[in-house]
Amino acid sequence: MAPSPGHVTTDPPGAAEAAFSATARADSDLYREWSELAERAAGSPFAHPGWIATWADAFAGRRLSVLGVRREGRLVGVAPFLACPTGIVSPTNWHTPQFGLVATDACARDELAAELVARAWHRLDISFLDAGSDDLRAVRDAAAGKGRIVVRRAIQRSLYVAADGDWDGYRRRIGSKALRELRRRRRRLEAEGKVRVDFVKPGERPDGLLEEGFAVEGSGWKNERGTAIASQPQTHRFYTDIARWAAKRGWLLLSFLRVNGRVAAFDLCLECGGRTYVLKGGYDPAFRAFAPRTILLHDSLERVFARGGRSYEFLGADEDYKRRWATGARERLRLQVFPRTAAGLAGYAAWTVGRSAGKRAVALRDRARRLHILR
Repeated sequence: MAPSPGHVTTDPPGAAEAAFSATARADSDLYREWSELAERAAGSPFAHPGWIATWADAFAGRRLSVLGVRREGRLVGVAPFLACPTGIVSPTNWHTPQFGLVATDACARDELAAELVARAWHRLDISFLDAGSDDLRAVRDAAAGKGRIVVRRAIQRSLYVAADGDWDGYRRRIGSKALRELRRRRRRLEAEGKVRVDFVKPGERPDGLLEEGFAVEGSGWKNERGTAIASQPQTHRFYTDIARWAAKRGWLLLSFLRVNGRVAAFDLCLECGGRTYVLKGGYDPAFRAFAPRTILLHDSLERVFARGGRSYEFLGADEDYKRRWATGARERLRLQVFPRTAAGLAGYAAWTVGRSAGKRAVALRDRARRLHILR
């Protein structure tokens, strides 16, 4: 009998599946248990049901399922997934900073990994795993135990600043030349009008401040490339709903650099477990010459050190402006597991040989274009 939505069936000793509605209310049993589990496991915000369910509502296009492990009636492990025609995949895309299993101990994690591998008759595909995580080890061990083919690829290098020292020591690491240039830009900006940096932790309805920030985040090249929050309805809905959820938990932080009240730079952040996660940000191109986002970054980092935070997480891709400030990097991986069956081997060929052929085709296309231009 299929489990009812919102409940994990009890079927020890192993993982059991439940349907999970992306529109589940925060007062549902599974939502509440999962949230409590994420707190006990000291998971990031991205391990909580609020994040996963909101993501699924915006991007999944299909039912979100959950594997759960219980001991003595208590939920000790959770693994959300999407069952697709081509396999079991993680509920992730490029709006996902990090993904992982939620477990209180290694036994629960191993049970979840084993069940995911066993269910993936065609392919198991998990993206944005942390390269040094126990989740990666658990899935690889489970795959090896079943004789499955494992493909591991680095897909993102996410930079961060560890706030494990004092602010003055960190500034010395940045270097006097960069700091002098920053002071010069700030003085020039102050000549334009009154400069103010605001760190706002809004109440449960942050919509007005969000729209003010989204307008700046989407200005310039992001709108032109279609990568701005407001450029796609589902993306706008996702970040708005995430902000509302985070605000209710006290995790939402909106950072503004204003000049005469006008927003020059903006960051949408989550603060949880002593870490500041920068989900999205941008600046008004009219202030480009003053490096407003760098000024906001400097003051944001100073705030993290002053509050005794653990780290400032840039998230997203490895970019030049982040490297100048970062003290380390977190590698995010894509892990694919293929069974040694006809369907599994066909999938492996499609995702490896086919991928290489695709790269060669793109290279040939680009070469042809260059030759055409030369002619």
